[in-house]
Amino acid sequence: PGSRRPAGLDGGPGVVSRPRAGGPVAGLPMYDWPEVHDAVDALWAVIGGRLRDAGIDAPEGVWRPDRSEDLWTHPDLLIVETCGYQIVNELRGRVEVLGVLDRGVEGCEPGDYRSVLICRDDDPAVGLEDFRGRTVAVNDHRSQSGYGALVHEVAPLAVDGRFFDGEVTTGSHRGSMRAVDEGRADVAAIDEMSWRLGLDHEPVVDRLRIVAWTEPTPGVPLVTSWTNAGLRDRLNDAISAAVTDLDVKVREPLHLYGYRPRPTSDYEVIAERLAAAGLSSG
Repeated sequence: PGSRRPAGLDGGPGVVSRPRAGGPVAGLPMYDWPEVHDAVDALWAVIGGRLRDAGIDAPEGVWRPDRSEDLWTHPDLLIVETCGYQIVNELRGRVEVLGVLDRGVEGCEPGDYRSVLICRDDDPAVGLEDFRGRTVAVNDHRSQSGYGALVHEVAPLAVDGRFFDGEVTTGSHRGSMRAVDEGRADVAAIDEMSWRLGLDHEPVVDRLRIVAWTEPTPGVPLVTSWTNAGLRDRLNDAISAAVTDLDVKVREPLHLYGYRPRPTSDYEVIAERLAAAGLSSG
């Protein structure tokens, strides 16, 4: 039966789908704001149905544990959405990338994304360099879009390895938007899909603006720990067919335009950028 969970990183409580005892688990946690829970559930319902039609044991619903790490490291992980940063860090060698749900991010190839650098609407800054010596909001140091991409952008501007004078860790992109709005920070890097969700559902966005964009990067991937020979193609065929079948009422709230299979090796660009910025990728 469903239960209630505490407020998650990006919002309030929602119904939890408990994993079937001894069965595979799945989750789509990266953009699962409370306001779009129903659309996320509908997306998985179609994907799971296609998987079962293909003879693959798939759970009926997504699992929403308190910590996404519990999904990513589950011993019977079928499909989960994760951050590209984890692909070149703690999940390296433990999961295989299947592909990316394409969010149609402007200025990016299908299946790629980038972050927007945001500040308060009344801030006089005209570029990233204008935030030297100021305070940055970071959702998590293990986030590509909120931390890795930002470090890659500021590294050439740093003096003696330093650019910002202060940092606030918020726990989520939504929290970073709020920190900037409240004046606790001056700038933050926000995954552009999260920014779109903010435009849809977060009132503080009306008092914020985009000051710059980071470089395009392979988007938030769907991964699996099931690596049996030939299974990857079956999983991707089912996901592709499911996304093609989606009703517009599911696509629109999730800003979902398609699906792009891609190899795990595509994500090595993240490790290369982290190394160039002086950060370890594992």
